[in-house]
Amino acid sequence: MPLIKYFRKYLGPEKLAEQTEQEVLINDDPPWFDSDSASRRVTKELKDPWARGKVVELIEQGFTIIESGIALEMCDQAAAEFLNWKKRNEHALSKFREADGRLMRIINFHQTLPVLKTLFSRNRSLALQDYLFKKETALYTSLFYEQGSAQPIHRDIPLFWTYPGFMYFGMWIALEDTDDENGPLEVIPGGHRIGLIDRSAIAAQRFNEPMTIPPMSNELWIDYQDEVARRVVEKRLTKKKIYVKKGDVILWHPLAPHGGASINDPSRTRLSFVLHTTPKGVPVFHMDVFFDPSRQVQKHARWTYSNFEGRAIAETGPMSIGHGIEYDFSTLK
Repeated sequence: MPLIKYFRKYLGPEKLAEQTEQEVLINDDPPWFDSDSASRRVTKELKDPWARGKVVELIEQGFTIIESGIALEMCDQAAAEFLNWKKRNEHALSKFREADGRLMRIINFHQTLPVLKTLFSRNRSLALQDYLFKKETALYTSLFYEQGSAQPIHRDIPLFWTYPGFMYFGMWIALEDTDDENGPLEVIPGGHRIGLIDRSAIAAQRFNEPMTIPPMSNELWIDYQDEVARRVVEKRLTKKKIYVKKGDVILWHPLAPHGGASINDPSRTRLSFVLHTTPKGVPVFHMDVFFDPSRQVQKHARWTYSNFEGRAIAETGPMSIGHGIEYDFSTLK
């Protein structure tokens, strides 16, 4: 099933701030960290060898691994609270199980289990993101996985297009060790450098008028990801499995192609927590804006933020599960 179907629930933030400002055009210029001189700039600016090495690695290969980015006891606490929540709501959750019995991915679960917010606020990668964004990093949305995603290689960017552009990171937290049996994350090293791709041309093949492009389109998603895959092959780039330990964090570039390897042992779990981050106040748009670069947008986020341990959490709606099944999740215990 195309990844896009999983995102339907959190594309419409519910708590909106008053918005009266003039609309502006998104600037498609690459971010500063994609310039030819970015690595040299980082080498001069960052005195800490660890931070300098991780930032340069992300710039050059499109992702970096922050070993022990989260304390092990916090991972254990998050896993235990998830299992307790699952047990308390066992009957109600039956409709949200995959064929192997595992729960579908849980969207914005941090709004239900506050312990998950600590995986953001106490994450070692935040210092790197603050530096790359040149602004305070905020949590936009999240996904919780009980099992490996087994997703095909894809770019997130059509669903996380910002003003200014490219102000988004994905951060993947391992709550259990990963290996070939439970489906590790996969990446295309260097895949972020194959370019943004002419998305207007892709959209024109299906929509005569840019203003008719919807916020969500499975067809456009597939078309775009197919072109990413074609460019990867053309550049002779290869897929790499990333094996990490509990507490490790994978941080990826907004254009990094990534996915989930197949699950060889369905009896194994692969608890993980994915966070989508932006600078505080930066708006996030979807396919209607991404595939129409001429469209004007508001330059500030329309949602409000709460504060957790000194970090901003976007109020982009309560938790939900899976493939758009209608359910009142506030009734869960």
